[in-house]
Amino acid sequence: MEDYSKLPNISSQGSWNVSTTKHGYGIENLHDNSTETFWQSDGQQPHSISVQFPTRAQIYAVSLYLDTEKDESYTPCKVTIYAGTGRHDMQFVKDQLFATEPKGWVDFKLTDIDGPVLMAHFVLIELPYNYDNGRDVRVRLARVLGPPLREQKFRNELILPYTSKEFYMYESLR
Repeated sequence: MEDYSKLPNISSQGSWNVSTTKHGYGIENLHDNSTETFWQSDGQQPHSISVQFPTRAQIYAVSLYLDTEKDESYTPCKVTIYAGTGRHDMQFVKDQLFATEPKGWVDFKLTDIDGPVLMAHFVLIELPYNYDNGRDVRVRLARVLGPPLREQKFRNELILPYTSKEFYMYESLR
């Protein structure tokens, strides 16, 4: 089992949005480091959390703090993650249907063991279903994690120091 607590938390580098919010249970609760507060949606499913980064970010994993004991039917039982440069070109990255009821941090590794780190401007975390057919969803904490620091250093050393407009125009394939 991988220790996600040692990965760099890059959540503060992005701008966070949610599909809907119940009054008093806003998005700020996703980042207050308290498992006693939560974001709660208010409306039709699927509910979603999105993160927009100003530049392409190296994304290793997404983690959500869920608690079925406290939230019961408000707890999502399926999570689907998409990524891209924006909402217009999102690609499916991962989905997970929980075999057991979650309590605590649930980590979604977005890269293969030997594969490249996911590079994206935009991440969408979709919460389409809840336990016991609940309508609204609660997430107590959320974070986006970068790759291990040793891997970041290695990847940064491989990048050539070009700064021309032509280089940036052709640096990646879309």
